[in-house]
Amino acid sequence: MKALKFEDAYIKRIAHAHNVDMNNLPSKEEIEQKFVDKAINDLATQKKSHYYRMSVWSGGKPLKFTFGDWDVTKQVNVEQAKTLGNKAFKLASQLQAQQFNVVLMGDRGVGKTSLALAMMNSLMSTNNEHAGKSGMFVSTAELLSLINAKYDSTDIAQKIRDIRRAMIEVDVLVLDDFGTEGGMTGHFRPVHKDLQDLMYQVSNARVDFDNNQVHGTTIVTTNNTKQQLKQMYEGKFIDRIYPKNPEHQLLFADMKGVRNV
Repeated sequence: MKALKFEDAYIKRIAHAHNVDMNNLPSKEEIEQKFVDKAINDLATQKKSHYYRMSVWSGGKPLKFTFGDWDVTKQVNVEQAKTLGNKAFKLASQLQAQQFNVVLMGDRGVGKTSLALAMMNSLMSTNNEHAGKSGMFVSTAELLSLINAKYDSTDIAQKIRDIRRAMIEVDVLVLDDFGTEGGMTGHFRPVHKDLQDLMYQVSNARVDFDNNQVHGTTIVTTNNTKQQLKQMYEGKFIDRIYPKNPEHQLLFADMKGVRNV
């Protein structure tokens, strides 16, 4: 069979129809680099999807929230709601290029989880300057329920190991309602040893000890003070995840429960 030969005029017509500049074709090296870049981007996308799928949601129901959803009119203290929303947005912007932990502390129902989700969503989004980071949401109360159930199922034990690995590796880890697993009535008790061990392993792995800084970002929402959390967890663990910089602490003081949410 003879090989097909195309006339130059025909090739030029095809190139013109597809907006291909025949005088400025990419080199072999450029074509190969495009394939490499695409493979890297595809792998990054798969990893981000994996970490997000490993999230531990309260009741198993994923939550969605963006800064655009932050409706200050649902708060009694509108001005403080604006301030908190703006501060969370500013921190999310800084976290695009920096790594530090953030805590959102206040009473139940004031919007801590909403703003934590908005920060995670913002950091996971791709824009012109930054590639989206991987994000994972973990309800610590739900995680404790899984740990309590692992004695009845080897499948759950393996799931917990997978969750722990994802918590260690993910760029942005949200620990939601942190401390509720230690009691909510003012009578705080030490948290289940297996959860203590898991959290300690995760916190160790998320610290760059050589440079004395965090590895990745952990965003914590809690109803408890730092001292109350130390009644539930080993103090060294709390010191590692609780940011020392006041600018990285969002305190929902004097905020009331969000209406109609």
